[in-house]
Amino acid sequence: MSERSDVGVLPASAQVLAPSLAAGRRRTVRRRDLRRRAVGVLGLAVALAVWQLVALQLDTVIFPTFTSSLSAVWELLSGPELTNDILPSIGRVLVGFAISAVVGVVVGLTLGYVRWLGDYFSAVLNFLRSVPAPLLIPAALAVFGLGAKMVIAVIVSAAVWPVLLNAFDAARRIEPLFLDTARVSGLRRAELFRRVLLPATLPSIFAGLRVALSVSLAVLVVAEILGASSGIGYFIQSAAQTFKVQQTYAGVIILGCLGWFFDTTFLFVEHRLLAWERGMTGRST
Repeated sequence: MSERSDVGVLPASAQVLAPSLAAGRRRTVRRRDLRRRAVGVLGLAVALAVWQLVALQLDTVIFPTFTSSLSAVWELLSGPELTNDILPSIGRVLVGFAISAVVGVVVGLTLGYVRWLGDYFSAVLNFLRSVPAPLLIPAALAVFGLGAKMVIAVIVSAAVWPVLLNAFDAARRIEPLFLDTARVSGLRRAELFRRVLLPATLPSIFAGLRVALSVSLAVLVVAEILGASSGIGYFIQSAAQTFKVQQTYAGVIILGCLGWFFDTTFLFVEHRLLAWERGMTGRST
């Protein structure tokens, strides 16, 4: 009886060492993350230094130095362009991304869970996702006219697909045994969605959301260049047409900084919300 009762019980020495081993593992993970970020910062610094040196060597109007472009960035952030172009673009990206996220998750999970419905609409989805978003700009202009509504509509038409397809595939990959067990346990549809379907598909959904966020920013520029009277894309086009080269590069730098900020913020949120998934799979990042 005593031998059986000791099965599965760690020795006293192991129980003492376990917290220190876990703390050591966390420190190792943090050091690895810091090294990875340091390498990224070093690579960026080298790229900017090369830009500066090459621009100084060429000494041409069409390729300004990084420092002059950076001073143009400050002029934009401290001038009327901040409220006229930069902030409206940020708002359009966030609204378009939010709509894409909600529509993509709801429609994707519904079509993935209700299999006959997903099979029925699969051909339609494959056709629609193959249409390039910029080709929809003339139709969006005809429906919404120039302005924010048209830009947001074009963003949604492009950014919804990574979320929808990832949610659809993730819902399709759920083991039917899990769903049957949940139904036998008495879970209703709402509880089944909240306790089984959504947690099982969240990792794939977040992967699609990250792609959709970068797609939203890229499509924003195209839509504002072709059919808007304000925004970062419109500003870059206007600066290029009037040969304001430093302002053109400044707009590109601002776009790159926005993309980095959006992606970093998204990864932070994902890291917090999917901590349970890393614990189950044993991933450190």
